[in-house]
Amino acid sequence: MAAPKTAPKPELEKDYPAQIYQASEYHPPEYVAYLERAAVAMRSLKLAVAGILAIAILLSAYGFFLVYKLTHDTHQMVLQTNIMAQEMVNMGRNMNAMEASVANMRGNISDLRDSIVAMNQNVASIDRSVAHMASTVGLIQHSTANLDRSFGPAMGMLNNFVPFGWGGNNWPGAAPFSAPPQAQPR
Repeated sequence: MAAPKTAPKPELEKDYPAQIYQASEYHPPEYVAYLERAAVAMRSLKLAVAGILAIAILLSAYGFFLVYKLTHDTHQMVLQTNIMAQEMVNMGRNMNAMEASVANMRGNISDLRDSIVAMNQNVASIDRSVAHMASTVGLIQHSTANLDRSFGPAMGMLNNFVPFGWGGNNWPGAAPFSAPPQAQPR
């Protein structure tokens, strides 16, 4: 058996069969230049897309970090707000206690004012009593002076009879009368 005969393969010149075009008249089709420019553009586009993708990944990572910080800071703010709310409740209680203390103090001041009025009345009463006592002491002094004038000369004569030199008539007379002090009006 004979081997099948295959047709000879044509030679290729610049990707085109040499039998179709002569070397002098060969020029590549226009779409080949377009495809080469498209391939260069695709490489450039791949680099641009890779760069944009890398930047997008970095920006999304940074955005995630910012969101994480925001949620963390918001959580801290909520905790601080809760603490501040508790402090405000305590401050409200203290203000209520202070209000009650001020009301109590007002009552005490009113009582103190009443006590001062009563004390002023008592001091005025004491002043009148002291003035009365002074006038009474003045009357006692006057009565004693009268008694001295009554008994003094007789006692001086009796003193002459006392033995051992105790006697003698050295009675100077009654002390002068002094009027009691008058109460000062208020």
